[in-house]
Amino acid sequence: MKAFKPLGLVMLLVLLVTQAQAQTSILKGYLRDSITHYPLPNGTIINQRTQKKVTTNDSGFFFLDATSGDRIYIQVPEYNYDTLNYTPFYTDILTIYLSPAGSILPGVTVRANYTKYQLDSMSRKADFDTIRGNVAPTVDSHAPEGFGATISMDRVWNKKAKQKVKAEKQFNKTEEQLYVDYRFSPQMVSYYTGLKGDTLRDYMSRYTPSYSWLRKHQSQQDVLLYINDKLKLFKKGAKT
Repeated sequence: MKAFKPLGLVMLLVLLVTQAQAQTSILKGYLRDSITHYPLPNGTIINQRTQKKVTTNDSGFFFLDATSGDRIYIQVPEYNYDTLNYTPFYTDILTIYLSPAGSILPGVTVRANYTKYQLDSMSRKADFDTIRGNVAPTVDSHAPEGFGATISMDRVWNKKAKQKVKAEKQFNKTEEQLYVDYRFSPQMVSYYTGLKGDTLRDYMSRYTPSYSWLRKHQSQQDVLLYINDKLKLFKKGAKT
């Protein structure tokens, strides 16, 4: 009888492992940028077996049902995707780091001597011009009786002109911010300074240059010198 105890113990362990593998668990984790350690919101997490997908929140957090052996896909626009095979041993909350795709960094040429930022900017401008050229006219509700619905042309064109001016200002403001984000991205700053997370966020909040400064200083060397000068001030301030 004693000789069968080890065999019985092994069978019990196998049974327990098999049951654990068959159970559905919840995979929890945070998605972060591998360079800056910033959270990655709106990332997509997919269980290949069940085809269920979830999206990360503003903190980069997600949770997804999974069983042992499930293949999990992790995707974020402009980042290299990643995969993992789920096991029951993922009991803690995971932190998954995704590396930015090459096109997210300044100066990377993707087609015909244009950077991705330039191509995106041209596409946004074309879309904006298309939308701006199709503003619906307004109908005058105070039309004379018996004449039917009439359109006050002065009112239409004045309103259209105001809408276009307002839209143009908002579009230009957005484009300026996107240009700043492109030339002075947190990924680039983190790469050259070594700053990450909240410390990087503090540096970016204090020293992100203006749109006009970046337009006047077109070379990457100017930006790198700026980063270095401001880093010295940042570190000096941290010591006081």
